[in-house]
Amino acid sequence: MTDKLKILIVDDEDSLRLSLASILELEGYEVKTAEDGFKAIELAKKEEFNILFSDIRMPGITGNETFKEIKKIKPDIIGVMMTAYALNDLITDALNTGAFACLSKPFEIETVLSTIKDITSRPFAVVIDKDANIDQKFLNSLKNCGLNVASSEIELSKVAFMFKHKPDILIIAVHSEEEENQTLDILKKLKEKFGNIPKTVIIEKEQNSSFADKAEKFGTIHFFESQINIKQIFEILGPVKRKQNIALVNMDSEDFEPLNKALAEEGFHLLSYTNCNKLYEELNNSFFDVALINVKIDTNIADFHDKLQQQMPNIGSVYLLNDDKNLEAVKQKGCFYLTKPFEIENVISLINKILGK
Repeated sequence: MTDKLKILIVDDEDSLRLSLASILELEGYEVKTAEDGFKAIELAKKEEFNILFSDIRMPGITGNETFKEIKKIKPDIIGVMMTAYALNDLITDALNTGAFACLSKPFEIETVLSTIKDITSRPFAVVIDKDANIDQKFLNSLKNCGLNVASSEIELSKVAFMFKHKPDILIIAVHSEEEENQTLDILKKLKEKFGNIPKTVIIEKEQNSSFADKAEKFGTIHFFESQINIKQIFEILGPVKRKQNIALVNMDSEDFEPLNKALAEEGFHLLSYTNCNKLYEELNNSFFDVALINVKIDTNIADFHDKLQQQMPNIGSVYLLNDDKNLEAVKQKGCFYLTKPFEIENVISLINKILGK
């Protein structure tokens, strides 16, 4: 992100739009406003913006449609939707399109400021493919795992935003000799602008050794012949400054709300799964630093732990036991565990120990 963030607020409700703009300006942000999506799109054509706050339900053009159009103009803009209605389909559509979050009105200004802080603390990933024909599930997985994500076509003019805000990781899919040359132009421009290139992944079905040699003159390149997965991206990304990803399993009941709140306040990025199978389904599309598992009566800890370690060997695990029934199993596996009732501070301490803090 740039030193002084530029924020665009779009809402047909005058009082909210103007009051939010005033508060954010007092916080040191540069803010522009628009009362409808059409005016917001015109502003985006003329000016640079880092973050868009948009109401979902507006006359003329919805917030989702507005966000989609502005993303075409500004691929790296981060969208935050706002709504006073239970518009589940529109909210889901916004999140699937790549919106960072959806805030329910009325909201506290602290919620907005916290959202901005979360946005600016995330590593920046850029994914480039021809015709912007990129798997949206892959982009959403990157976002859900704690990255800010921009996607674009491979043309140099379409990726100009990268020369103002250097990505932490760049992923380029190459399909032809022309795209090889365009990739070399992008790497050259990044090298000239920043002195070095970001961590770079090039996906090319049949690797061209001549192209690879030319690309590697600009810096370290990671070549893949097929689609890279989320775990590989985080391995390449390495220990950049980011929130640690914590998978919460079987922890969606009210009993765990204080713990979940405390973990969020500690700065962890939380991903919640209602059961072990839901976690398994996401392992190939996610990256976790730690899994925190509330062990239910029917859970076979030994089998669960073996499967988890097989698919994600470097993940740390903390098991929350209801009783001593599974104590022997977690000890045999060398797992971290706590038996209920436990202190929240002890859970956080174990997670920090796993993370080496």
